[in-house]
Amino acid sequence: MGYFSNRSFNLVYVHAGLQAFASYGGEAFAFVYLLKEGIPAPLVLLAIGAMFGSRMIFRQLVLPLVRRVGLRRALVVAILAEAATYPILSQITGTGWLLFAYLALWAFSSSLYWTTYHSYVALMGDTHARGKQTSAIELIGMGMGILAPAVTGLLLTAFSPEVAFGTVAVAMALSTVPVLLGPELAVADKAEMPREAQVAARTILFADGLRSGSFHFTWLIALFLTLGSNYAAFGGAMALSGLVGAVGGLFLGRAIDLGRGLGAAQIGFAALGVAALARLFGWPVPVLAVAANAAAALAWPLYATAFNARVYNLARQSPCPLRFHIVAEGGWDLGTCLSCLAGAALLYLGFDFYLPLAIGVLACGLGYLTIARTFRAAPQPAQ
Repeated sequence: MGYFSNRSFNLVYVHAGLQAFASYGGEAFAFVYLLKEGIPAPLVLLAIGAMFGSRMIFRQLVLPLVRRVGLRRALVVAILAEAATYPILSQITGTGWLLFAYLALWAFSSSLYWTTYHSYVALMGDTHARGKQTSAIELIGMGMGILAPAVTGLLLTAFSPEVAFGTVAVAMALSTVPVLLGPELAVADKAEMPREAQVAARTILFADGLRSGSFHFTWLIALFLTLGSNYAAFGGAMALSGLVGAVGGLFLGRAIDLGRGLGAAQIGFAALGVAALARLFGWPVPVLAVAANAAAALAWPLYATAFNARVYNLARQSPCPLRFHIVAEGGWDLGTCLSCLAGAALLYLGFDFYLPLAIGVLACGLGYLTIARTFRAAPQPAQ
């Protein structure tokens, strides 16, 4: 089966493109925008960590909502709630009630969005073509990773936060259209998740959360500060990284579909570990920081294609993909929360970014160990 043979799944590609524009053009700038508005870096990381901690509470609402309105409609609600966060973000000028309102809505919307989105993709996709489909999503995301940062950086520099984040909100809201055009997917009313599946879901995503808090959120703050807190320079660096990494995952997808998922995971985690080391040692120097950001873009599609394909297949093999992702995303929230809080504490105590970024290096190793264990437990070649 080719990349676009599943007509229903092609709608996922359209949604993923619009969502990626919002992510690369909105979420990536959200935290640096808070820095620009005078909120110190430790406090920004503390806010991110607290948001992810509160997601573990909001996530308990996901299953009742899906049972009531269905998976597709719940995903639409989540998308619209995500879009609504950006107009609030554009009005924040420091610590205050708007910041708390933004963090609360973001915690609710993102906990609902990612759980329903990953479940939707797991159910819509084809197990025998999972690598191709996942790598195509990553390629689309990388394409938006070129366009969106350049657009948002330009809009923030030449116009206003309202225009920049308003554009992001519109793109996110439009991503409801392909979801509404897609099929409704059934979620089991009752399903028992085996303890082994729960442990696998939670530990794999916990390790990835530890990595994300350092490799993603802490890094964005470090890069922005290293580049002189300049929106245009930051947007240019992000666009360059998108350009460099645009085709990396397509080749790996074929290896996954041929049954070499463990080998793909080894390549992906090794590449991301090297990129994490490049960020660790390159962050203080602008040229090295930009180069490290580009190196991470080369590694990311290799990592994300292998990682997401494995997680989606584990979810599809579980009694209920939605329940699998509720457990898994809870582990991710905890890992990201702890990583961000540790980074905030280290920065507050006067350390520079070396130690917070080192968490990401260690988490790459832990992440590989957790996901490799799922392949060793399978008697047949993993897909």
